[in-house]
Amino acid sequence: MFASAEPLNGTPLRDDDLRAFVLDGVDVSADGSRCDATWRGSYPTEGDGFALDASYACAAGASEVAVTLYYLSALPAGHREVARIVASGASIEGVLTGDRRALSLRLPAAATGAGGSAPADRAARKVRQLTVLTAVFAAFMVALFVWRWRATRKR
Repeated sequence: MFASAEPLNGTPLRDDDLRAFVLDGVDVSADGSRCDATWRGSYPTEGDGFALDASYACAAGASEVAVTLYYLSALPAGHREVARIVASGASIEGVLTGDRRALSLRLPAAATGAGGSAPADRAARKVRQLTVLTAVFAAFMVALFVWRWRATRKR
């Protein structure tokens, strides 16, 4: 989410462009299987910011969640983003670049469903999904800002 849209110099952002950027530029997987992405749209927030909404449905009982930010390859050399995954009491944070675009988190055994009940497994999966979505969203918003800012500077 941007605190201000001013750096975009009034450049309009179309929902189709934002959808493609998120769905094509970010990959979320659980135990190597791609999580299904769903674009939910974009909308203005308080002030002059905006939010992008996407969710990722991952398989239950995963032992590892990974995020790859493919769009980093299209940004200038030296561009860095901090990404964080937090799920089931575990977390990892890393600086990602065009050369190192992925981050993964091994989940504690208790989060993988070993000895757990179905409602607890569903709740843990939902927490993992929301956590990954939050981390991806934060990284995405920074990259989108840089991408649009650079595009307006070239004109």
